[in-house]
Amino acid sequence: MNALNFKPPKGMKLRHGHWLWLWFLLSVIIILVLWDCIPHLHSVEILVALLTSAWGVFYFLNQQHLEKARFFKELVTEFNQRYDAQNNKLLTILKTSEPLYEEQKQSLIDYFNLCAEEYLFYEAGYIDNRVWDSWYNGMKQFGRDHRVSELWQQEIQTNSYYEFEFPNA
Repeated sequence: MNALNFKPPKGMKLRHGHWLWLWFLLSVIIILVLWDCIPHLHSVEILVALLTSAWGVFYFLNQQHLEKARFFKELVTEFNQRYDAQNNKLLTILKTSEPLYEEQKQSLIDYFNLCAEEYLFYEAGYIDNRVWDSWYNGMKQFGRDHRVSELWQQEIQTNSYYEFEFPNA
């Protein structure tokens, strides 16, 4: 696969839960119209049961949305902290054109692992598209360095990167 043509699969799209409120209000309106139009439903108990059911579905979906947003935040925070811990070593590699020594190679391998883990969570739908695009653009600056690309070509032979393709931009 040519890295220039690489289009990663879609991750999650973070949206506010406003659509949930719209769904809930629409459900209430439909319930009230049906309750009013169908004589067999003219019971307060049935109306309360239907409205309670709509509220229960709304509450469940809203909690699910909030949990997904929390998990996303935890992932992004962890990945950013891990990158920040590596940042100085990685930028030092880009500032020189000398052959890589072992410690630098290990720093890059750690970075490849981080990138592959980010990709794994993106592909699973837990990383927002805009976040992945930003991270991937950051990877491209490393992919332009021929020493990094050569090391990646050696590393990819291990099949240890969840089918992730490091960009050779």
